Amino acid sequence: MNTKKAGKAKANTKKKEKTYPKPSWVLDSAEEELCPDCFKVVGSRSRYQLVCLLGKAGEGMTVTELTAKLELQQPTITHHLNVLRSVDAVTSVDSGRERIYSLNREAHCFDECKIPF
Repeated sequence: MNTKKAGKAKANTKKKEKTYPKPSWVLDSAEEELCPDCFKVVGSRSRYQLVCLLGKAGEGMTVTELTAKLELQQPTITHHLNVLRSVDAVTSVDSGRERIYSLNREAHCFDECKIPF
């Protein structure tokens, strides 16, 4: 019996994955609760605007182009892109001295959680 109790205790101590409420600026999503990775994508209004811009850009965009469109500083754009890359939401391709960023439409956040872009 001790083995059964130990197994139940382990099962009960497993942490549930924390979810986060959908931010008010994400209007068209059917999801009300977001996993941590998806919340990273939309948890900042500026980051979500960046996702939307990349979603509309067929060929991708450079940091310079994104900076001009969003009126944010280059280090801020780079920080947001790094966060998005950490959850596989964007991809990048080097092109000469620039890097072109594109939305990874097959990422969990867009494919499974249906975050609109």
